[in-house]
Amino acid sequence: MKNKWLYLLLFIFLIFPAAQAENIKIVTGEWAPFTSEKVEGYGFITEIVSLALKNMGIIPEYEFHKWNRCYSMVKRGDVLAAFPYSYTEERAEDVFFSDTIGKSRTMFFQYQSQLSPEIKYNILEDLKPYKIGGVKGYFYEKDFKESGLNVSYTSDETSALKKLEAGRIDLLPLNEIVGWELIKKHYPEKINKFKTLEKPYNVDNLMLIVSRKFPGSSNFLNNFNNSLNQIKTKNEYSGILIKYRLNND
Repeated sequence: MKNKWLYLLLFIFLIFPAAQAENIKIVTGEWAPFTSEKVEGYGFITEIVSLALKNMGIIPEYEFHKWNRCYSMVKRGDVLAAFPYSYTEERAEDVFFSDTIGKSRTMFFQYQSQLSPEIKYNILEDLKPYKIGGVKGYFYEKDFKESGLNVSYTSDETSALKKLEAGRIDLLPLNEIVGWELIKKHYPEKINKFKTLEKPYNVDNLMLIVSRKFPGSSNFLNNFNNSLNQIKTKNEYSGILIKYRLNND
């Protein structure tokens, strides 16, 4: 009788094999410490995304590209998703947005020399007298255009920071954490010459963007949001926050 049950269980296993983890390609860009190809686990936001996907039985295959390319790939339906992105109404016409994965505080960075002015502002229009740097495709493009700012765009933040240090621009909006990481990496001997303006430019949520054209994207998004909310109560999630010295806000 015992052998009979063993054979039956073996038969059931062969007919209905255990579910296999699914591999999905997801794109992101270099934005340390949030996401970076050069660190173990690929950064804070990447580790949270990986944990949520693991909870869904999905193994992510990450590819790193320029941010404009990441967005275009998702918009066209070449890939399912990319991260992290801030919500804008224009983007929402092209892609779906997940629930919040993390937060970003954007500050205007300034490189100080003897001739550097003390810059204060209440609204963006107050910055019209200054040369502003930026990265093409970032969330602030529309705001800067509508405010009539004099903006010089580059393809990445490292190039923009180089222009700031060289005095070719007066101000550069960067995520506060990312900005100081870049300065420590590229200008460690000049770190005391950089500062941020007192008023934050923006505090925003960071999300996964999901293609409207990729098959099954709506179902994936619902499952991802459910999984994301589930893992936020688990020790693994808290461990990621501790690892990167972040608060669970």
